[in-house]
Amino acid sequence: MTAFFADIVQGIGKVDVWFTFAMDDMQQRYRRSALGLLWIMLSYAVFVGGISFFFGAFSEVSPERFIAYVAIGYAMFAFLMAQIQDGCQVFVNATTWIKSVSMPFSIHVLRSIFRAIFTLALNLIVAFSAMLIMGWRPELVALLCLPGFVIYLINAVAVQYTFGLIAARYRDVAHLMNSITRIMIFMTPVLWVREEMTGARAIVADLNPLTHYIEIIRAPLLGELPRLSSWIIVLAITMLVWVIAGVAGAHMRRRLPYWI
Repeated sequence: MTAFFADIVQGIGKVDVWFTFAMDDMQQRYRRSALGLLWIMLSYAVFVGGISFFFGAFSEVSPERFIAYVAIGYAMFAFLMAQIQDGCQVFVNATTWIKSVSMPFSIHVLRSIFRAIFTLALNLIVAFSAMLIMGWRPELVALLCLPGFVIYLINAVAVQYTFGLIAARYRDVAHLMNSITRIMIFMTPVLWVREEMTGARAIVADLNPLTHYIEIIRAPLLGELPRLSSWIIVLAITMLVWVIAGVAGAHMRRRLPYWI
């Protein structure tokens, strides 16, 4: 387990390597495109606008607040899903580098996380711009979202490293996760408002960990205090995820080059 944590520390120290990898990935993905990286912002804006137009009519909250609710919620949801989906491919996609160059495995994890952070930043630019136009002004409570972002990053490292190892050994895991993540958007309060749900739907929402991860970011940005229960659940899951990552790293990390 010591080697696992040492790998992460060494990878974090090589900022220039994973930063360069990540930026090259983004450029390659949109190479020869007229709009380039603007497609990230455009696709996000189209989705949020479409969802707000069609689903806003079913909500009792004001249109302005519903748009802000969806905009922030979807940006955070997309980031969280990226950690699972990209994590399943993080080592498989880096097969050539892992087999040919001796470097910490965590470099590929950090490379993937930075891509997700970059996408999240562009999405939030669109979200905040739209919210400001509609009259939203950040309040002091919005600063409470900063610890939430830190928790996101801490979780991202453990989640991607763990899923990367497991999916490299068992390739069906990636397909299973893709199937699960497709329905999570409907089970998470992104398209609908949690406070408006009652009965079984409310119970399902509260049992969904993503509800609480989104809550600790979205609530402060909307001028509300996040529920204490959400923070307790998020911190408990964070500790559990890192325990699982430590165990998986200790037992599976050395075999990774043979599995990919």
